Amino acid sequence: MASIAKIHNRGFTLVELIAVLVILGIVAAIGSSFVVTTVNSYDKSEKRSKLIARGRVAIEQITRELRQALPYSLRVSASGNCLEYMPIVAGANYRGRVPDAENLAPLSNSISTSPFELGLGSASHAVVGALSAAEVYSTAMPAARVAISALVGSSPYTQITLSASHRFLRQSINSRVFIADDPRRYCLRGTLLEQYSGYGLNTGGMDDTIPSGANTSLLAENVATDSIAFSLSPGSEDRNTAIRIALVFSERGERVALYQEVLLRNVP
Repeated sequence: MASIAKIHNRGFTLVELIAVLVILGIVAAIGSSFVVTTVNSYDKSEKRSKLIARGRVAIEQITRELRQALPYSLRVSASGNCLEYMPIVAGANYRGRVPDAENLAPLSNSISTSPFELGLGSASHAVVGALSAAEVYSTAMPAARVAISALVGSSPYTQITLSASHRFLRQSINSRVFIADDPRRYCLRGTLLEQYSGYGLNTGGMDDTIPSGANTSLLAENVATDSIAFSLSPGSEDRNTAIRIALVFSERGERVALYQEVLLRNVP
């Protein structure tokens, strides 16, 4: 007679059940830690991306405007928190020679030029042969800059009427006259990056105060600097002016330092 094998069913013992629960707990803890780390990393990456984008927009705006700045019109405050410049709105070659400190020709209240058209901005100043910011922001005579009264006729213009009879410091090497708008400033004040415009010509020293009567535009908030916000390396007739921008943008514990160097051609 064949023997019948008996199969006995067994359940989990209490020890085995506890062991399984412990293992599952360890796996769950490791998995949740990994998920938390991944989420935190993504959140930080997202914050940094937004900060970089915000910072680049602000710095690109400054860079774009500085590339249209009048040669030798840039100056910075002693702290390095403010930068001032005069935007060019047009340029032309003047005809003949303008009165200057060398030829001592009679003073003139007009400049005849090759035809030119205005870009964005107002024709406020005529500048010839400037070699430093001090020459641009001076009201003495002879001087490299003089205020414009009007542009004669209609565009394209060929004559500039000055606000007063004037004598320039020197001729431009290329007989070039620049037509510029009133100065503008970028300043880092506290944690705000701001632009000031519409305050006219300030012939005094450059400082960090808001110019009287200025229109204020906010570029960015939560901004700082680890060194100097704006540093200037003056140029010459054969060397470009360089502006270094160093700003730190922060938000909710994240911070991003951005640097930019802008080169300006010094064409007298």
